[in-house]
Amino acid sequence: MSGRTYRVTGITLKGIPLGESDRVVTILTREQGLVRAVAKGSRKPSSKWGGRLEPFVINDLLLVRGRWSAQADASQRLQRIVQAETLQSFPRLGRSLAHLTAAQYLAEVALLLALPDQAQEELFVLLVEHLQRIEQAPTQEAVLPLLVHGLYHLLAVGGVAPSLQACCSCGWELADEVFFCPNLGGLICEPCQRAQQPNSLARLSSAVLQALGSLPNPTLPPLADRTLPLTAWLGAERLLRQILEQHAEREIRSARLLAGCYPTAGAAVVFPTVNEQGSPLAPTFSEGNSKRIGGRLKKL
Repeated sequence: MSGRTYRVTGITLKGIPLGESDRVVTILTREQGLVRAVAKGSRKPSSKWGGRLEPFVINDLLLVRGRWSAQADASQRLQRIVQAETLQSFPRLGRSLAHLTAAQYLAEVALLLALPDQAQEELFVLLVEHLQRIEQAPTQEAVLPLLVHGLYHLLAVGGVAPSLQACCSCGWELADEVFFCPNLGGLICEPCQRAQQPNSLARLSSAVLQALGSLPNPTLPPLADRTLPLTAWLGAERLLRQILEQHAEREIRSARLLAGCYPTAGAAVVFPTVNEQGSPLAPTFSEGNSKRIGGRLKKL
């Protein structure tokens, strides 16, 4: 092999058309992080690639580096795929909207967190592991906790997961009432809450706290032991998503589909109201069906 040709193991996360018959695929690899490569002729009906470059397919890839200037942005450098041998795929992810949405969600998060030209083995392994768990989920209801669990673990690898034991403002252990502060990007205690603007906070319900508390564990409890309502997991998902969106300065588009997957779960957040004195109350991440969402989840 020449110095421009090298081999990696990678999972395809995204593909876009190029010209009349080619495709540019974005791949998360163990060895080189995020790679963008051209698959020549992959959109032709008679293409040699078949379905090997579709999303969520893991391949052993032979790539050729392009010729770039020293000033070229690493994220924009296009390489070329010479060979692709499929090692693993996830055919059962397409059996329901919830399964596919969860997979797309985690892939989008991985795209935000991955870096080019850097080994990303931990991110790669975690993504594959959580895709396997989601694929094996027996029902749509079982998918949501697995999605939130995977989201937290990816954020932890990316260094943006919130602390779930200590106040992100004062550092003291969380106890009694706990609040989420978007401006600080984490959980805060009641004393620190008093120093913040009331309408910028959300009080966490016991169910959402319980869901969050289970996320650092390597695995979730067996399905039979999961007694939390879906709204608790939706509340936990929204909290983690808001932290990621604030960090990445962009919206997680896949999250729009969650409301369509769980339309009967209702809203996971009670928006601010006013008390008898007319002062705004902190919104609550609640397990109750207080408000129904339509086509997409609203932001806090």
